[in-house]
Amino acid sequence: MMMAKAATPATKKAAAPRPKAPAKAGATKAAPARKPATVKAAKDHPIRDQLAATRDTIKSEASKKAASLKDEATAFKNQASAKARDAATKGKDKAAEAVGSLAKMLEDSAGTVDSKFGKQYGDYARSAASTVAGLASTLDKKDLDELAASTKDMVKKNPAVAVGAAAVLGFVLARMLKGGSNNG
Repeated sequence: MMMAKAATPATKKAAAPRPKAPAKAGATKAAPARKPATVKAAKDHPIRDQLAATRDTIKSEASKKAASLKDEATAFKNQASAKARDAATKGKDKAAEAVGSLAKMLEDSAGTVDSKFGKQYGDYARSAASTVAGLASTLDKKDLDELAASTKDMVKKNPAVAVGAAAVLGFVLARMLKGGSNNG
């Protein structure tokens, strides 16, 4: 009988590995204990450290360069904006001068229109001269922002008049530029 008792513990020993199978989950728990050894091994590699430092330096330098380029672009934009505004102001002043000249020409020709076509048409010329002189005065007195706002309002209220005024101003400016190039 003793043998039977001995056989029984042997079977129990054979059955003992089965509970170890779930212990493999515990083996994965032991795996993180190996990672520090791997990290330690990485610390022992100066090339990896040097590559990481180089990568960080490159990122830092790229960020600095991007910020510098952005600042330069902003400065160029501001310079271009200032130059465009100066050119627009000079153009506004020349347009005011040209419109003033047109008003004077219309006023001077009103007497001739009176004698050739009658007082009624001369009055039309004087009325047109007065309107054009008012436009010249407005151009002279207002800055670009005020003119832009006034123009938008006028175009919304009277689109047909705006197109006609643009045509007249275009004609006046073309004559002024043509006359300016012949004098130069």
